[in-house]
Amino acid sequence: MDFFTSLLNAYEMAEEIGLVDQQKGIGEPVLLPLYHTSLKSNGKNIIAVKLDQDGSLYKAEIMDAENQTIIFPVTSNSVARSGSNPAPHPLVDKFSYYVPELSQSQYDDFHKQLASWITYCEEGEVKDFLMKIQQFILQTDFLSSILQSLYGDNYQRKGLKIAYSDSDGKNKTVDLSAYFLEFSIVQFHGFKDESVTSYKALHQSFISFLTANQDNLRTCNISGRTEQITNKHRGLMGNAKIISVSNKGEAYKGRFKEREDVFSVGYETSEKIHLMIKYLLENNNSSTWLGSSQYLINWFSDDLANESQLDIVKPVFNELFEDDEDEKDSLVFIKPNEENKNIGSSFIKGRKLFGNDATYYVAILNKTSNGRIALKYFRQLQVSQLLKNLESWQENYSWEAKTKAEDYRLKTPTFNEIINVAYGVDRERYLELDNDSFRSDQYQQLVTALIDGNPVPSTIVKKLETNIKQRQKYPNHWSQVQQISLAILHKQYGREFKPMLDHENTNRSYLFGRLLAIFELIETQRYRIDGNNQERVTNAERYWNAYTSQPAKLMMNLTNKIKPYEETVKLNAHGIFNKLDKERAEIVRLLSPLMAKKDINDPLDYQFIFGYYAEKQFFYTKQEKNESEE
Repeated sequence: MDFFTSLLNAYEMAEEIGLVDQQKGIGEPVLLPLYHTSLKSNGKNIIAVKLDQDGSLYKAEIMDAENQTIIFPVTSNSVARSGSNPAPHPLVDKFSYYVPELSQSQYDDFHKQLASWITYCEEGEVKDFLMKIQQFILQTDFLSSILQSLYGDNYQRKGLKIAYSDSDGKNKTVDLSAYFLEFSIVQFHGFKDESVTSYKALHQSFISFLTANQDNLRTCNISGRTEQITNKHRGLMGNAKIISVSNKGEAYKGRFKEREDVFSVGYETSEKIHLMIKYLLENNNSSTWLGSSQYLINWFSDDLANESQLDIVKPVFNELFEDDEDEKDSLVFIKPNEENKNIGSSFIKGRKLFGNDATYYVAILNKTSNGRIALKYFRQLQVSQLLKNLESWQENYSWEAKTKAEDYRLKTPTFNEIINVAYGVDRERYLELDNDSFRSDQYQQLVTALIDGNPVPSTIVKKLETNIKQRQKYPNHWSQVQQISLAILHKQYGREFKPMLDHENTNRSYLFGRLLAIFELIETQRYRIDGNNQERVTNAERYWNAYTSQPAKLMMNLTNKIKPYEETVKLNAHGIFNKLDKERAEIVRLLSPLMAKKDINDPLDYQFIFGYYAEKQFFYTKQEKNESEE
């Protein structure tokens, strides 16, 4: 099934389950009914016009900016309007369309269209609603009554540019021509206020009206149904379109008579596809920004709004495992278990609402220009396979991380963390990557890899292998670089490394990594005794790059560098020194057979970081003694 067909089916499923036109509350996204659009208030773009039961003005006010959204009908000509005489919307539009002195032709077109809709309506509440609005906007004092309600008597008007004094007596000017007028009737046929936005029967009436007046009926290439064919499609991300055919005849002439012949899309089908995309983009659960003008959208066949809150891009480190406050003073190592390895603890942030036999859909959309949107990636797969791929990803790319409770739990890096660690620049607050376009490309590669069940791209793996040898580049965020690199690298090349120390590992890089940790630990213990361990850069850090490039040579250099620190540690923390010295002796013993080999001074490979990490963890989590025991 292709992308467009999947969206079409999703919208039609939404119709069946009552998700379309379901207005949950302020700020919540709405899957719009056919031939309707929405506009969010910013405090300077919508005037709410309230009428009383007889159609007279009750009150007009500027709609505030608290994420209020209005819904109103549109036509194929008005939803993507442009040019010198843009088509009017049928009922709710910019103020300028209601004032004949600004454009008589636009005014006439607006009223002609509205009158046609009213004529189509059967006698009843919807027709009554429309006629009350029509009668009001045709009144001679229509404009003045709205302005008086907004600004009182003391205002001056030139066209729709209004000069007035605010409540503080300050003179202000506002141009209302681009403000939309949204209508409501208070206590309409009962005690309920009804607006163009909330009145669902009105929405259905307009759908019926447009359907009854369709022509140019042909077979839609997407739905396979006989529909009115259209070459006018909604814009997404501004005016950028995902379905379009060039206006230039040379693009299709010679092979096709008209541009509609290139790819025939029904108006109804186009609406369903675009409204579904719009809803998915506006829904935080189903949309993720990937940098630049690129977005990921995803949904399930049985959870269209992704209320399960599955997020493949940002698995979270579940801090719900935190211990009680009284346990935070002790360092406890807790091996990741089946509970915290469970897929729901990282990728699914809500309650799992989709079934294992459902279908999962994911797409990446990229706004390539102001007029075009490209479909960069689309996949559909069974949920059972998705969960296997997610579980495999989590298994292969997770590493222990310290919680706020000072214990250790598995953490799967987010895509953003992986990208920033691989390609970002170390700055005071964050690792940052300034190239949004490049970031978007990396996001796409990671999404593709996870969904298709493939490993992390080799380019990222190689970059991490390089970065862990360049510690000096990360004075502020080395711990993050190390954490993410360990997570991604620990199962590369058919090998597997674990956080615990492997005393039997005789790999050259692993052993040199262990030794580097010993050098660092001895020196930090010396600074700890002095009470300034947080301020000093160790020799291990200072010579990190050189050590990973020429380990045997720098081994002797660092041995000499830390000699002055050894005596102090031996005298003041004898137990700690003995432990470290014992570890060093073991490492030297294991290295001894390798010292005569030609490659002993060759650059270390990525395995050194696992020896380094494991040695430090061994020191901090095993046989820890208090000062009196030392």
